[in-house]
Amino acid sequence: MLGQLRSVLRRLSVKKPPRFAAVLAVSLCAAGLLFISGVTNLWDQGIYDRCIKLRVLSGAESLDRRIAPVDINDESIEIFAEQLDTRAAFADALAVLAQSNTAVVFDLLFKYKKAYDGAFTGAMEISKDAVIAAVAVDKKITNQSSHKLTEAERQLLNRHIWHIKVLQKGDIPQAGTFYLPFPELGVAVKQIAHINIEPDPDGIYRRIPLFYEWDGGYIPSLALATAVLYYQIPVETIELKAGAYLALPLSEEEVIRIPVDKQGRMLIPYSETWKDNNRRIPFHAVVKAKSDDAAFDTVFNDLNNRIALIAEISTEQKDYGPTPFEHLFPLSGAHTAVISGILNGFEKRSFIGMTSELYKILTLLLFLVCAFLIGNTKKDAGFHLGFFIVLLIFSAVTFIRWQDAAIYPWYALPVIMLFFIWAGSFLVRLAGRYKEQLLLQNALSRYFPNALAERIMRERKTELIPDYKDLTILFADIAGFTRWSSEKSPELVHTFLNDYLENMAGILFTNGGTVDKYMGDGIMAFFGDPFMMPDHCERCLLAAIAMQERIRLLAEKWKPLADIDLKVRIGINTGKVIVGNLGNKTRVEYTVIGAAVNLAQRMESNAPTGGILITAAVWEKVKDKFAFSEKQSVTVKGYAEPIEAYVIKLP
Repeated sequence: MLGQLRSVLRRLSVKKPPRFAAVLAVSLCAAGLLFISGVTNLWDQGIYDRCIKLRVLSGAESLDRRIAPVDINDESIEIFAEQLDTRAAFADALAVLAQSNTAVVFDLLFKYKKAYDGAFTGAMEISKDAVIAAVAVDKKITNQSSHKLTEAERQLLNRHIWHIKVLQKGDIPQAGTFYLPFPELGVAVKQIAHINIEPDPDGIYRRIPLFYEWDGGYIPSLALATAVLYYQIPVETIELKAGAYLALPLSEEEVIRIPVDKQGRMLIPYSETWKDNNRRIPFHAVVKAKSDDAAFDTVFNDLNNRIALIAEISTEQKDYGPTPFEHLFPLSGAHTAVISGILNGFEKRSFIGMTSELYKILTLLLFLVCAFLIGNTKKDAGFHLGFFIVLLIFSAVTFIRWQDAAIYPWYALPVIMLFFIWAGSFLVRLAGRYKEQLLLQNALSRYFPNALAERIMRERKTELIPDYKDLTILFADIAGFTRWSSEKSPELVHTFLNDYLENMAGILFTNGGTVDKYMGDGIMAFFGDPFMMPDHCERCLLAAIAMQERIRLLAEKWKPLADIDLKVRIGINTGKVIVGNLGNKTRVEYTVIGAAVNLAQRMESNAPTGGILITAAVWEKVKDKFAFSEKQSVTVKGYAEPIEAYVIKLP
């Protein structure tokens, strides 16, 4: 019986793929909503910020020593306020830098002419690989009040525009106009480059656009232009594949590949805090070197054959912003970090890599396969451990990718999806287990007493492996039932049997018996399994006597209703039998088999109508507790000699 039920439940539990499909659909929808809402991106950014902070504060990376930040700080402004305004100080500084063979990069916008621009422009012409700043105005926000380019400015831009190999254009931002240095200065420099850098929606500076598209070409960023000039890379050999990389070929064999997104932005490879950069040089020290030989020697040693990035970092300057590791950071430092990353482009962690679409797709597919396999694990421990191991492995892979190659941690979406699949699958498991428990408990209540059914459920004793045990077996059958039922309507027979069997089962359950099966009007039951019952023989006889007493009451009830002369024969035997789940793959029954069972059935066949016939084996165990008639000899099929039997005297 239990085996049949468990077999049915196993067949029901095979329907896991549809359930998994439902869990998967809900999980993907939930994870997709979080992805669309930007929650997963925010979580990844949070992880990335912590990685960058550890990278910077641990000192694992450092700026390239070829870069020398030259700071126009508060002291420089105090000393050379007038010379800075007239640009005389810039002309003097450029003269010193030219003698030091220093590449000059100005993170400053010289939009209007001043008194010493002639000297300033002349010094710029002889400067090595001079790059000067411009500001691009995105075409999306260009309006009537935006700065209109003059013809001279358009011609100036055409001198500095790049025409590169575009393998995949992507969504490179388009410039509607520019704020440029005055034309004479723009002609004197090697490259005009944009200094645009916008924070992410949370206000933190993480990315920098390497290009702005304009008039069929591109204006590079200050950092990119500086690195390209330093390596003397022909602009026409540069390759852009937006969403993948920007390739800077140094030779046929050596190529620097900068990871970029679809907007042509790269992640800023921060490596130092601003205060930790001990190579910064005050601008006024460079200006003083023009007239001070000792100061010149110092500046020469500090700047010889290096790149000087000149920027204002005074307290009045507003060119500051938050980074993942500092709340207030000069944005010129972001340009410095990008230059350093490109100059060190062949080193493993010089850039922050971006997770490829192929990696994302394969990861999600692998998660789904693992979730499906783990979801079919039978034991809860294996189920939970499997999901935990997948999470642990993915976390380790993400960490290793960051540590080894500085790959941006794409982590939140797969983990959220895995969490929803785990939670959904677990809820389905719980619901299925609860349903199975209800079905099993309902079935057990039909065959066992409530207390015994609860114990079976509590101790999970449902496998019922076949074993030899001493049991007491009872058979009961209604005399003349076949003839009576053939003359009555099916509805009447059904109603009567339900009442009869329910009363008999209740008595058997009350005395601790197990109903093996119903055979029409016949009942087969046994005492002593699935749990040990030392007094199983006595319990069986008590049940049989109670059954006969109840049958008398039922006879009075049903005689006028169904014209049935209700009398029942009961046979009982005890002995060694095989008990447990017996059968094959398609049909399993919890039952008893053996000679003792067959003899119990023979006792029922030979029992007096309305009486109880027991074997001598039963009598030996209970002879002092019940009253019996004289010993009888019963001839039964299958036994050569008559069988000793006794009839119980009923009250």
